Amino acid sequence: MAKIQTSNLAGGTSLRGREENDYYATPPQTTKVLLDILELKGSILEPACGEGHISKVLKEYYPDSEICSSDLIDRGYGEVADFLTYDYKNKMFNNVITNPPFKFAEEFVRKALSITNDKVIMLCKIQLLESKQRSILFKETPLKYIYVFTNRQATWMNGKQTDEKGKPWSTTMCLAWYVWEHGYDGEPVVRWI
Repeated sequence: MAKIQTSNLAGGTSLRGREENDYYATPPQTTKVLLDILELKGSILEPACGEGHISKVLKEYYPDSEICSSDLIDRGYGEVADFLTYDYKNKMFNNVITNPPFKFAEEFVRKALSITNDKVIMLCKIQLLESKQRSILFKETPLKYIYVFTNRQATWMNGKQTDEKGKPWSTTMCLAWYVWEHGYDGEPVVRWI
C-alpha cells in the first residue's frame, strides 16, 4: 500500500519541519505596522534579533534612541547572548521588543518585564492566550494591548523571504503583537491591525 502524504493542521509543524533554533524572522512590514500606531520612548532592547529584521526597522523609526540587539546564535547582527540567562547587572531598558522563540514566549515576557520600565512587546501566536499556565502570566502582568493582524503575517524561516522554490512563505498561524506596559492596571484591549 502506498504511503499517503498528509498536510498539517493549522498551527502544526510544517512538512519541512521546524528550524533547529526556532529562527522565524519578522518581515519589516510586520514591525512597521505596529510602530506606525505605537510610540516607543527611550532605550530599546531586541533580545532575539536574528539578522536584525526588527532592529533595522527600530533604527529607521528611532535613529536617536539607544537600540541594543542580541541573539543566542551569531547570525552576523548584534551581540551573542542568551537573553534568558544573561545578567544585565541592574541595566534597565525602557522597552523590549522581539519575536521570541514561541516555546519560550512566557519566559521572555517575564525576563523582559524584569529589565524594563515602560513597554514589553512580543510578536507571538494568538495561541499564547491559551492554557491555564499562561492565564496566570496574564493575571500577574500588565498586558495592555493585543494587536491582532487582519492579514496573515508569514514569518521568514531561517531569515529568508522565500522558500526553496522562490515563493513567499505562507502560513496558517495567526500572529499578534502583545504589549505589556508597566503601571497599567486594567483588562487587555484587543485591537486589529
